[in-house]
Amino acid sequence: MDCVKVLQSLGSDRVSSSNTIALKMIGCSIELFGKYNYSKLIRNIMEGQPSMAVVLNVANRILKAKNKEELLGLKREFLNAEKNTISKAVDSLKSYRKVATISYSRTVLETLKFTRPKRVFISVSHPAREGEKLAQELISCGLDVVLFEDVTYSLVMKDVDAVFVGADAVLDDCIVNKIGSFYLALLADYFKRDFFVLANKFKFLSDDLKGKYRILDMDPSEITRLNCDVVNVYFEKVPLKFVKEIISGE
Repeated sequence: MDCVKVLQSLGSDRVSSSNTIALKMIGCSIELFGKYNYSKLIRNIMEGQPSMAVVLNVANRILKAKNKEELLGLKREFLNAEKNTISKAVDSLKSYRKVATISYSRTVLETLKFTRPKRVFISVSHPAREGEKLAQELISCGLDVVLFEDVTYSLVMKDVDAVFVGADAVLDDCIVNKIGSFYLALLADYFKRDFFVLANKFKFLSDDLKGKYRILDMDPSEITRLNCDVVNVYFEKVPLKFVKEIISGE
């Protein structure tokens, strides 16, 4: 798929992590710079992914870039931010041997690959089954995984040492992550398990972009065909009071 088509697809991508979308945006912008005016496509991605702070931050930087060198610098900065977050997380979280997580976070995946806990507990994460995707990658790395339906965390939390989650945004009073994260945070609090958020600096929403941030209502047909009101969102807010630490690597 060429870069124009990739950029056209990213605004409606409901499976990939925000970091993956951001890296694709940067890579395609570098490839297209000076050859194709991609500004409208980048703005469309911002409109399509308003719940992902990293996408908003990176897109904003791409639009402001004056030359390819600035885009290459952005890519290095982004990769270093992610690398630093993973390094700090590995150093801080390596003692936890039984870990629960939710959805798909590249940062959490890479951290778990290095810390190699004895067991990882994760829900399927409907409707796109991102948790199953993460489970598959962890299994391929030789980790022991327990996979279950989304509402089953209460049955396994007694066997968990800590919870590691990513974040699609970090706001002043909360983090935003996949739906079910608040439930998981409440369970961690009830069972007295530490709840850690792994989020590089691009997940912190800049002041000039806060007005663009919103959580989207998704297609009701993913839930039911019945003639009734439907709540279908992919993201929710988790108050910072439930978070032991936000590990950002900064």
